[in-house]
Amino acid sequence: MEVRLFTDAMKRRRSVFKECEYLSDWQVHSAHLTAGAINFVTGGSEQGPVYLPMPTGSGKTTGAIWGIVEFVEKYPDKKICFLTPSQDSVDQVYSQLVNYLSQDVVGYYHSNGSTNKYIELEKQVLVITHSFVEYNYGKLDDRDCFIVDEAIYATGEAQLKLEHFGKIRSWATSNGVMASDFEQLYDLAVDLDRKLRANNTNYIAVPNDLDFDWAKRIAYELKFEDHSQTIEDNKLFSAAQKFCEALTQGLVFLSRGNKAKDKYDPVFSAAVLGIPRLDKTVILSATGGMVYDIAGPFQIYSGVRDHWSRPSYEKLKLVQLAGPEMTGYYNNWGTSKNKERVVGYIDWLLREIPEKEIYLTMPKKVLFGCLQEYLGISGHDDNTYPISVSKHGKAIKISHHARSIGSNEFKDCDAVIYLWDNYLPQSTSIQRFHTLENEAITDEALEDANSGQLIGDYKRIKEAQFIDNMMQQIGRGRVRVIDESAAVGRMTAYVLTDRADRFVKLSAQYRGCHLDQLSYEDNAVKKPIGQLAQVIMFLRDYEKEEDILVPTVEEALGFKLRRHSAILTDNWDVLQTGYQYVPGGRGRGKSATFKWNG
Repeated sequence: MEVRLFTDAMKRRRSVFKECEYLSDWQVHSAHLTAGAINFVTGGSEQGPVYLPMPTGSGKTTGAIWGIVEFVEKYPDKKICFLTPSQDSVDQVYSQLVNYLSQDVVGYYHSNGSTNKYIELEKQVLVITHSFVEYNYGKLDDRDCFIVDEAIYATGEAQLKLEHFGKIRSWATSNGVMASDFEQLYDLAVDLDRKLRANNTNYIAVPNDLDFDWAKRIAYELKFEDHSQTIEDNKLFSAAQKFCEALTQGLVFLSRGNKAKDKYDPVFSAAVLGIPRLDKTVILSATGGMVYDIAGPFQIYSGVRDHWSRPSYEKLKLVQLAGPEMTGYYNNWGTSKNKERVVGYIDWLLREIPEKEIYLTMPKKVLFGCLQEYLGISGHDDNTYPISVSKHGKAIKISHHARSIGSNEFKDCDAVIYLWDNYLPQSTSIQRFHTLENEAITDEALEDANSGQLIGDYKRIKEAQFIDNMMQQIGRGRVRVIDESAAVGRMTAYVLTDRADRFVKLSAQYRGCHLDQLSYEDNAVKKPIGQLAQVIMFLRDYEKEEDILVPTVEEALGFKLRRHSAILTDNWDVLQTGYQYVPGGRGRGKSATFKWNG
């Protein structure tokens, strides 16, 4: 594989930044492109938001630090902000920045830290978690540039029940704080609740052509810190303020909640992407940018598009697992029979695989609902990860799918085990799509969500989030160690997913990796059934790097692709295999083609 490098730029970087000693040339090159993105967006040479789709281990965070250092030197009167999902990452980025910049210049803040938020906000550089945005409206308005580690997790989301609005109204009335405004908020919630009860739909939108001056006052003028002595639940009131902010942007909808026929459990959902300057935003994405390709005004950074070589995954083995027969949702697996099945499966898997250093991740409800006794983790502090245990002579580091933790904890793990899918409420996919798309939610837009299962762009972003989570977790292991030739470290990823089609899409993201299967007892590995998945699998496994006429694919698969033309055009998963679908034209010799792009 040809690897393109900026030789002169790498020499200059190595002469200035001491951490280059530990990076391969490919990583230095990738970090250099990241720093360049910050310079281009800040200087106006490129319009944000731009994203950099480089996998974990590429050097994105290192490059962001270089870009921040250069920002401070070039723009002494401007401010910059770095947002990252975890508190550990905040500490790491801050400590690396102060190696080059003084503590008077660099500030950081998170809920477990010892810093004064208001003092830190005055500094030129600020390092914070995504959650800061959600609870500190307006505090970042003076920032001139933003670097965001995975913007999809920076959405300020609020989910409220009807009774919550009643509690907030009672507080406002009792304390004489914007009582009339909160009365109108409560009335809106009640009206929406009545409308949804009367409708045979799962979701309804808030009309976005109404006068919401009262919502603007709650969202932008009320300072809850001035009333801290009378507020018992800060999160509830912050969610209400976020709800009102989203209301002014048309980003609120109501979902039926519990799908059981005899239950009605409505949830008021709202979300905003709380980054004040999207036009001056650089996004770091470890999963190829698939989410930003689906939704949002995001563009891939030109430096990555034109001058970056993706890594080789020839040292990665991706193993599709078969699992035990389980029924129901994860939170219903706590019966003794289900626990026995889960424990038996985990014990078999740990005995079966040959690797000795293992990173293990699964849904939190499975981890603590079924495996506490087996793993010896009863009473575990939920703020402390990874959990380290030893089983069958193997060192195992354990986390769960929703936990975002520093990848360097696991860089020596030669195996990653990803068990069961990371299911999110459907409303989360709707929230995130409209937030990233910066598009108001209307009843017409919700038609794709009210059709039973999510379809259209809602389905695309829902599936992208499954793959995104898998890739985030797989990137924790030795695959993140990328050498001079851009080859990832030797590692095996074992994946158990309910959908074989999903495994096919996952494998397309790791072009060139080796594939295998592992059956369990009498349960064979599931085969893909979707026609799109079968097309991806055919392209992925095609031995020659050349254009393929669509009739050749149709003959091999046994079905026509004509009705899939719209889905195949610019399809993310197809593009990851190295091909691009080109529709055909009328006449002989104008057949549709899968064009090889490499």
